[in-house]
Amino acid sequence: MNTIILIIIQWLIPFACAGAFAFISKQLKDNSKANKAMKESMIILLRSQIVGKAENYMKQGYLPDYARSCMEDLFGQYKNLGGNHGVESLVEQCYKLPPVKKEV
Repeated sequence: MNTIILIIIQWLIPFACAGAFAFISKQLKDNSKANKAMKESMIILLRSQIVGKAENYMKQGYLPDYARSCMEDLFGQYKNLGGNHGVESLVEQCYKLPPVKKEV
């Protein structure tokens, strides 16, 4: 009887550990895919916000200080996430705008 219990324990413990390891590995892999998708989504949203704001202020011909600060924050996070689809040149053009609208 003790031999049967010993054999069951010797097989059950490694089998249970292997199953747990497989489950954890799958969960980590799924989390990695989800994290990559979230990161890419954030980059797309930030790019959209930056381009929209930059185009708006370039049409207006000036970039107020509060908007410059917002643009710097958005662009900083965009770069931290790895984004760079030509947005940097657009932002640089925006930074060259004066902080107040020129009177005509």
